[in-house]
Amino acid sequence: MLAVKELMQNYGASAVFCTATQPALNKRLSNVNFTELAPDPQALFDFYKRVQVKNIGKTPDADLIEKIKAHSQALCIVNTRKHAKGLFDLLEDDGRFHLSTLMCPTHRKEKLLEIRERLKSGQHCRVISTQVMEAGIDVDFPVGFRALAGLDSIIQAAGRVNREMKQDISDVYVFDPETPFIKKTPIFIKQGAAVAENILRDFGSQPDSKQAIEAYFDFLYNLQDAKTAFDVKKILAYFNKGTGELDFDFKKAAEDFKLIENNTVAVVIPYNEEARKLLEQARYHPFPYKFARELQMYTVNIYENEFVKLQSKGGIETINDTYEVLTDVENFYNKNTGLVLPADAGGDALFFDG
Repeated sequence: MLAVKELMQNYGASAVFCTATQPALNKRLSNVNFTELAPDPQALFDFYKRVQVKNIGKTPDADLIEKIKAHSQALCIVNTRKHAKGLFDLLEDDGRFHLSTLMCPTHRKEKLLEIRERLKSGQHCRVISTQVMEAGIDVDFPVGFRALAGLDSIIQAAGRVNREMKQDISDVYVFDPETPFIKKTPIFIKQGAAVAENILRDFGSQPDSKQAIEAYFDFLYNLQDAKTAFDVKKILAYFNKGTGELDFDFKKAAEDFKLIENNTVAVVIPYNEEARKLLEQARYHPFPYKFARELQMYTVNIYENEFVKLQSKGGIETINDTYEVLTDVENFYNKNTGLVLPADAGGDALFFDG
């Protein structure tokens, strides 16, 4: 946001923010005037209301599965890949689907195509997914379930339910997971979930209202000192040295900034004939990075400790000193759930698709 502010104040640019979950921008950017473009935002919220968000509290996995199975078509979004995989295995039903970043993008794309066809034709379609389903995925489920998380994530999940307004109002059930598949909840999810829980309680049947969203971000920003909470690595100091000169340390800022703290490794999956052809070309090419963009559609990112364990099982080959490639696809890549990680690799992984 400070980068956008710089473009506006010193480079003559204008910025338009467009989202269903508008952050409290005026609390994050000082000396900036914000103009609401919509003539009546509340009227738009009321007109496009398609779902009713209901908090059902603590919910064991077994109970959650029964609630999902009560609907022929349902979407359930959870916070970790392990939980998604565990619930999918428990579902044991026809028409079940799993989506997570353990599946390469091409694999997910194929599954989404099948999901859309089933939804359209009225066939059984129950999907267990991680956050990959939240951003920019055009699907329309009659009912949804969302593991407790930040209010913005809950509202994004709700955007996959009754999307085409085929029903008057659909239900989105928010649940607090009771599961053996989550060993430790990451702090940023725990913090957002705690604030969202307050909003769900205080705003009753309207937690997705404009007022509720504003209250959520106000509460979230006030949890910690705003000067430090959003810049724990002191990145801004590399751009604001108080000298008045354009003395920016881009190199140091790039080294210190990480969206996800844990180091990850990209593993290429020989998912289909196209992927295998690209890998064979890269194997002997003098410039193997030439194929990076195309191979991205067949890549899965995993933590370093997961990679080491997979490597120790003989499942990885390094091609041309550039690409880490899964060799034992039969044993380490599942047609429904994607990359199979060794059981004792440890750690819950959270990856977000942009």
